[in-house]
Amino acid sequence: MKYWLILTGLIFLTACSSNETQEDVPKTPENKDVYTGDLRSKATTHIKSQLKLTAADKLDTAWYAHDITGDGTEDYIVTVNLLDRAINDAMAEGTTEKMQEIGYMGYFNHFFFIDGSTEKISNAVVVPSSPMFKLNVTFLPILGTGKTDFIVDYRVRNMQRRKFFSIIKGSTQEICQAVVFDGLGTSETVAYDIRMEPGTMNDFNDIVEYEAQLEDVIIPNIDSTYTYVPTITPGEKEVRRWHFSPGQRKYFMVSK
Repeated sequence: MKYWLILTGLIFLTACSSNETQEDVPKTPENKDVYTGDLRSKATTHIKSQLKLTAADKLDTAWYAHDITGDGTEDYIVTVNLLDRAINDAMAEGTTEKMQEIGYMGYFNHFFFIDGSTEKISNAVVVPSSPMFKLNVTFLPILGTGKTDFIVDYRVRNMQRRKFFSIIKGSTQEICQAVVFDGLGTSETVAYDIRMEPGTMNDFNDIVEYEAQLEDVIIPNIDSTYTYVPTITPGEKEVRRWHFSPGQRKYFMVSK
């Protein structure tokens, strides 16, 4: 029962409250295979401690490098996927069939922010989702302040969602979240083309959702739901517009 409560709660999250999907702004290339010497060992120890990983737990990480803080030094976002733990937990609890059905939905995807100049490693940021789909990080100028922010894509069954993050005063801050698409492989689909546009209420960018068309595709099996990357065709009908509140440090919907 607890797995369905987690899943249901995610599906009915409202966009951008704590809060897509292609962007029309240039994306910064990511580097998942950067070598960082001693920092990598330091980060591995920190991650294992934070997530209480044992020697038997597989550590599946991806490193994304970019100068996020704007100080001329590369910073890192390190994603951690715990699919093996999810599978082992399901086997131990006798819920393998149920968990397979929902893609092992739970708290098995995390990421960490590492400040390149100080080598300070953040606490784990959990992204409740299916570990069948590894978190995908893209660097973007979301706020339009001249510094870099980033988005994290994740999946819940045949839905893809996106969280928006900024590093504010050295800490990772979730500023928005939205749906990329839903209903993949069914006759009832929705999709959004999400763009950053000049702010209409202040100097920070607005986040604007436009209607989009999700590719009509037949998904052959449950696993394919998490590996297939569908085509999203953008439209020009505005659906929702969000503005950033610097006081609240997050986006709110603009009333029409």
